[in-house]
Order: sequence, then C-alpha cells, then structure tokens
Amino acid sequence: MGSKSSSLNNTELKPLVDDGLSSSTDSFPKQTRCQSGGSLCLFACCGVVLIGAIAVGTMLGLSSPMIPDIQRDTSINAIHLSVTQASWFGALVTLGGIVGGILAGFIMQAIGRRLTSILSAIPYIVGLLLICFASRVWMLYLGRVISGLGVGISSLIVPVYIGEIATAELRGMLGSGTQLCIVIGILIIYGIGNCLPWRILAAAAIAPPVLLAILSFFIPETPRFLMMKKKPDEAKKALRRLRGVSADIDEEYRELEDSLSQEVKSASWLEIIKDPGLRTPTLISLAAMYFQQLSGINCVMFYAKTLFQEAGFNNPSQLSMALLLIAGVQVLFTFISCLIIDKTGRKILIIIGAVFMTLSLIMFGLYFQLQSAHSSYTDELALNNQTAMINGSTTAYPASHHVPALTWLALVSMMIFIAAYSIGIGPIAWLLVGEIIPVRARGNSAGLATAFNLFLVFILTLEFSDMLASMTPQGTFWFFAANCALSILFTVIFLPETKGKSLEEIEALFRPTSE
Repeated sequence: MGSKSSSLNNTELKPLVDDGLSSSTDSFPKQTRCQSGGSLCLFACCGVVLIGAIAVGTMLGLSSPMIPDIQRDTSINAIHLSVTQASWFGALVTLGGIVGGILAGFIMQAIGRRLTSILSAIPYIVGLLLICFASRVWMLYLGRVISGLGVGISSLIVPVYIGEIATAELRGMLGSGTQLCIVIGILIIYGIGNCLPWRILAAAAIAPPVLLAILSFFIPETPRFLMMKKKPDEAKKALRRLRGVSADIDEEYRELEDSLSQEVKSASWLEIIKDPGLRTPTLISLAAMYFQQLSGINCVMFYAKTLFQEAGFNNPSQLSMALLLIAGVQVLFTFISCLIIDKTGRKILIIIGAVFMTLSLIMFGLYFQLQSAHSSYTDELALNNQTAMINGSTTAYPASHHVPALTWLALVSMMIFIAAYSIGIGPIAWLLVGEIIPVRARGNSAGLATAFNLFLVFILTLEFSDMLASMTPQGTFWFFAANCALSILFTVIFLPETKGKSLEEIEALFRPTSE
C-alpha cells in the first residue's frame, strides 16, 4: 500500500496489454511493490474476477424480489407458483452450486483459473435465459439449477484466483472483496428488483456474467498454476505482469519455484487424507465454512421479511426499508473488514465478530421468549375477560399480543448480527479457502469446501421453518448463538494467523516438523 501513488502512473498501464519483460529492474531496491503492495494490473485482475462474486450475489438475492412478482403476474404468459414451489425456486440455486463447486475443482486444475473464470459465465447465461423465457414451473427450476452451477464455480474460482496472485500484504483486503462483492450483488438485485418485471429482471442479471467472460480474456493465468504445470517461463512472465515492470520479482519467483519444484501434480483424495500438510488446512477450511453458515446468516437473510413481520414490521414500506437496511449494513461492514484485515489479522476479526454475533443472537432469542411469555399472559387475560362477561362483571382486562418496544430489540439485534458477521467470519471464511489450502490440493479441497458451504445453505434454507416449529424461534436462534460461541474456541485453538505471510510460508505452517 505504501507505493500506491507510484502504482497509478502510465508505466503501470502497460502490463495490462504488454508482457512487461523488456524493462530492467536492476536499478530498483529489493523492497518494492512485489513485497509491499501491488501494481494497477493486480488490482484490475482482482476487480475482473470479483465480477463473478457480484454474479453470485445477484443469483442468491434474485428469488426475493422475483417470487412475489411471479405470483402477482396476471399476464397471458403468467406462471402459477405455489408457496412450496416458491421455496424450491429459492433453494435450487444452492443445489446447483454444490455440483458446480465440485466440478470447478476439477476444471480449474485441468484448464487453469483464467479459463475457468471465462467458462463460469456460461451456466449463468443459460440459466437466466431459461428463466426469462420460461412458460412452465419446471423451466424456472431448471434455470435456477443451471445458474447455480455458475454460483458454485464462481464461489471457488474467485477466492482461489485472488489468493494466488495477491501479495501477502494485500491478500487479506483483496480476498475479503469476495464477500463484499457478493453482498453488493444482493443489494443491486434488491434495488432493481422493485423496479423491473421478473422476466426483465432475469435478463438484466445476465449483465455481470457477460462482462466477466469478456474481461477475463484479458487477465493472466496465475503464476502458481503455470509453475505447477511446469511452465516456469510463462509463470515468471505472468508474475512480472502482475507486479509491475519496475518491481523486483526475483525473490518471490524463487520462493514460488522452490515451493512447487517437487509438487507439480494435483493431490489425490488419498494423498489429502494421508498427508497432514494437506489434510489439516482442508479440515480448517471446512470448519470455517461450517461456522460461517451455522451462524444462521442465510436463515436470517432468506427469511428476513418473515422475521421482521413477526417482529411487528407489517407495513410494506417498513419491510422494504428493513431489508435494504440489512443489505446496506452488510456492505458497509464488509468494506470496513476489507480495509482493516491486513492490519488487524484474521483471527482477531473472527473472534470479535463471533462475540457480537453470539450476544445479538441471544438477544434475538430473548425477544421471541419475551413475546411468547407476553402472548401467554394476554391469552390468559382474554380468557379472564370472557369469564367475567359470562359472570356479568363489567371489569375488562386490556390484552395485546404486540409489544412495540420489543420490535426494536429484534431490529437492533439483527443489525448487530449482520455487522459482526460482515466484519468477521463472513468474508474471512472465503479468504481462508484461497490462502491456506496448498496449491496442489486446491482443486479437490477448495472444491469440497465450496460444495460443503452451499450444501449447508441448501439444508438450512429448507429446514429453517421446521427448526422454528420444533425448537421454537428462541431455541433456534440460541442454537445458532452456541455455534458462534464455539467458533471462538475453534479460532483460538486451531486457526493459525496468516497476516503478512506468503502462500509458501502458510503452506509450511501445516507441514510436519520432521520434513
């Protein structure tokens, strides 16, 4: 970051369209952008792949404005969508994402990160066009599953690509941009969803993947993938392009060469299970995904309207404002996390976020507990009124199931929860996938972590209503609070701090000491 002013000069524009091999670096000191910052090309390449994260956000948020509009549609081409069908329409995108995440692991190890980014646009476009021109419910379903494939691929390739090209000092900020762009995509789709008919909305959502496919043609392959494929000259060329023509890349290139000189083959599942240097980061990434989703975030976001209706926000304008406020808070605090993560480190942000998430979920559960107790009390008063009327008494007991003061407890609790999630485990879970998994295991392990994340989203989305019924609302949110508290112990005991470390240094943390 210290060389920000010099990274914007005209010489940094050249690597975007030039190999950058003709310039000498002999007259530059050792500590250059290669160690302390990044070139304009680095930021531009990260910006391109982050369009994929925006596409993920638009797909995850699409059902919220689209389902009511489909159900209100009275045109000749209208499609009847029942409550159950609407639930499946919302959930099927994550089912497609599970398959996409697993496939992406194989694809990116076979053809590279850049080509995978380009190909990820295809399922988005096909799925959205199918929704746009749908005439039957099954076409809506199929469109969601196919576009879900793109969600899974993007969810993997974005953090992996950024993790492999970013410098150690910028990897936290750039990697956290994955979650930031996902919530920006959700905010965008919420905003335009109130203005556009559902078919036009599906067509408009094609814009991010189309832009991603076009711009991905102009970004380089990651040096680590090229080195793994025994293409050292192309790897050095890509590294030069990413770091800028004036940067000294010799030391970073040597570290890269030493790290991958004996590790040119992708690790098999058996190797990942047997080798603690591969198994441990894989298990940590899975645990991070577990704690991200078992915080209850997607249950809160997918069912936010219902939750706020239960909390007393029945006016349509109040509901819209509450949902936009949630998305806005998520964008703001994810952005703050991006700015500070390379200074504070990963662990402290996860811990602080988990503490406040735990407290806010306890408060939200307390809200439902107080509402339940108040409802029981007012039901008893109503029964007393009926008894008194039968007995000829004129005494009346006031009864009200709604306590206006408690609705603010629900709202404040959710705002604190969203802010804490957005500054902690939300963005950092995806960052960890891109930085702690060794490059030769990244296809299988990172693909598994992505599929596992989307599997949890799918299960929790479908089962949340049953959880509310069987565990009560307060019990459900206290269950999520317990998981947030457990994530603190996980972070303190098992998660290594990766701030300021190169990917090679991080990989060395997990190798057995005997090696």
